[in-house]
Amino acid sequence: MPTIPILPKPRRLSPPLPALGGALLLALAAGPALAAQLQLTVIGLDGKPAANVVVQAVPSAAWPAQPLPAPVEIAQQNIRFEPFVTVVPVGASVRFVNRDRFDHHVRSQPGGPLGNVPPAQQFEFRMAAVKSNGTAASAEIKLDVPGTIALGCHLHGSMRGHVLISSTPWAGVSDDKGQVSLVNVPDGQLEIKLWHPDQLSDQPSTRLQASGAVQQALTINLTPRRRPPQPPSSAYAN
Repeated sequence: MPTIPILPKPRRLSPPLPALGGALLLALAAGPALAAQLQLTVIGLDGKPAANVVVQAVPSAAWPAQPLPAPVEIAQQNIRFEPFVTVVPVGASVRFVNRDRFDHHVRSQPGGPLGNVPPAQQFEFRMAAVKSNGTAASAEIKLDVPGTIALGCHLHGSMRGHVLISSTPWAGVSDDKGQVSLVNVPDGQLEIKLWHPDQLSDQPSTRLQASGAVQQALTINLTPRRRPPQPPSSAYAN
């Protein structure tokens, strides 16, 4: 009799997997995004919290381009620049707004306690007084050169402000408690840099290993001067 071949049993096929979108595939391949949250406190030489200190976190590894923030407002209000110290990343814009009832002027000028630090960019604007209907004059400029800029008003010599254009997007200014929070900082080795308008030389940097939530005290090698009191508005009334 002829030999009858024995055929293998047919395999059960799993149903096809649903197609994954390209963005999801990339996310799965890359794994979970790792980012640290830094809660930093700056202390002056007097042992007290230091306000108006710019804190920058610079990762040791290269980082992807970050989106720029919306234009940051610096107001001329109550015969002051508010805020007194501003930090923006390179390429961001600042918008000056006059909220006082008299004219102002905005100009870049040398900074530092000795006035020997040239501004990173040059500009000046005449700012009209706020109108009776509340409309405020404004001027906007893009800051694309890293460095510092001292702000002054040609019409009111007591007005001072400062801007730091940061090469890292992870930067902030300490509040009255010396505190600054930096979020979504890449995990890994960081260099923490401090800057204050009163410093005569660069501050020594601090190395920090970032992972998850990090709390760290930092010391700046000066005692920041208190901001001058606000002059009476009647002194400048037009």
